[in-house]
Amino acid sequence: MENGTQNKLISVIVPVYNVESFLDQCVTSIINQTYSNFELILVDDGSKDSSGAICDEWYKKDSRIKVIHQSNGGLSAARNSGLDQAKGDYVCFIDSDDFVKENYLEAFMITMSKTDADIAICDIISAKLAEPEKPLDSVIQFTAKECRAWLTNPIAREYVLMVVSWNKMYKRELFNELRFEKGKLHEDEFMINKLLRMVNKVTFVPVKSYVYRNNEESITGKNNNNDIRHLHGIDAYVERIKSALEDEDDDKEFAAITLKWALLKLADFYRNGNPSMQNAVKKKYDAIFNEYQWLLTDKQRLKYKVFTVTPGLFCKKFVKF
Repeated sequence: MENGTQNKLISVIVPVYNVESFLDQCVTSIINQTYSNFELILVDDGSKDSSGAICDEWYKKDSRIKVIHQSNGGLSAARNSGLDQAKGDYVCFIDSDDFVKENYLEAFMITMSKTDADIAICDIISAKLAEPEKPLDSVIQFTAKECRAWLTNPIAREYVLMVVSWNKMYKRELFNELRFEKGKLHEDEFMINKLLRMVNKVTFVPVKSYVYRNNEESITGKNNNNDIRHLHGIDAYVERIKSALEDEDDDKEFAAITLKWALLKLADFYRNGNPSMQNAVKKKYDAIFNEYQWLLTDKQRLKYKVFTVTPGLFCKKFVKF
């Protein structure tokens, strides 16, 4: 790598909450990076286990590590605290129950120096992620609008790669004024909406250097299926619809696809939810359908209307994922 590139500082932000079983592996994977010019900001978000103490032990071992202890405010608040302290030219987020390959940062830096991308994206290793719709075996350059092509199917691998915050490197300047929305679940869904309004160039690199761990104890795990805050993700879909319609291109096709997925995802929450979740779903479904049904064809409108009358029948007939 060129000397100028090696001088670039990366801020690696790791939110930490009750992950004592995973934290050492996560931090070790970062400390052992082939690219060494980084600061690691561990944000202990009010952990109730030994995670905070583990952070402090790591602080003693490596001068590149900073530790922030704060009252529990959630993932967004923890990432925001890290951003407030970040001094790097670039920023990465790594979840504390995951880990990365040793060339994670170096591969990003090479990509950034060659393409001058605002955001670089890597592929990930995950046991629960679907195979790609097309082979992901080459570097891909996206404009902000082209990124939308990977946001049209939320059960596809490409969607996950585009929407999550933790498989990416960002130019630090993107976050000069931008922060994660506090109190939101699925905060990454909101963040990608904001980022795609700001960026000019996004680069995907087909290297699986981020290892995602399926932690069912996390807030998005199956153990928390009936948390009403899961519906925040649907609010992000609605935000995406509005943004597409406000665009200069007035992208009704993308808005219509996003609407259909919002309604299908709501139906899935209904199918798997308890009575409280089902009541919340019905209210949100009715509101979204009534506001945006004009985006649908007559045939589609009749199809999605079925849920408002007999949700159980709709789920049985149309929710196949």
